[in-house]
Amino acid sequence: MKLFLVVTFAVISLASACSSSEEPETNIVTTTTTTPEVESVVKSPEQELVEALWDRQANRPGANIERVFNLYRQKAAVGPRNIACWDPELVEVDLCAELVNAMALLEVPLSEIVPLLDSLELPWRLVGRDCEPQAVTLDIQAGRVNLETIDDVVVAYTVERAEGKWDRVAVEREICVDSPEGD
Repeated sequence: MKLFLVVTFAVISLASACSSSEEPETNIVTTTTTTPEVESVVKSPEQELVEALWDRQANRPGANIERVFNLYRQKAAVGPRNIACWDPELVEVDLCAELVNAMALLEVPLSEIVPLLDSLELPWRLVGRDCEPQAVTLDIQAGRVNLETIDDVVVAYTVERAEGKWDRVAVEREICVDSPEGD
């Protein structure tokens, strides 16, 4: 049976090779350059808003967006959410406080700051609005940003820490002037 298959294969190969009486064609190679189609990335409106806000924030005096993103990468490498903010022994610097300080939050509308803090996975809360303290819980959440606003513009902030003192950063002008009370 093997001999029959081998002989059949040899005869078919010989017949197909000999039956071609034409001259072998020379293949002409033509090269054409084509540009690959660039797929357009469709971004959600929220993503476009956050990117526009980061671009705007990068142009603010005192903002160091490159440092913000480097610190965010370090924070994310330590663990999910705010693990890096809870244990200052994990890192050389207080990542969350440094990250927020590099953002330059002062004199920026609250509506622009909130999406940026959310994009960095930093919790936040409003503790003062137009010189009126807001009702807040007494729990400590390391890395949470406590914001104070006047006319919906951030005038002061504090980053909560698991231990040690919290540094309040505020604008250099007097924020809330006590109004004289009439008799």
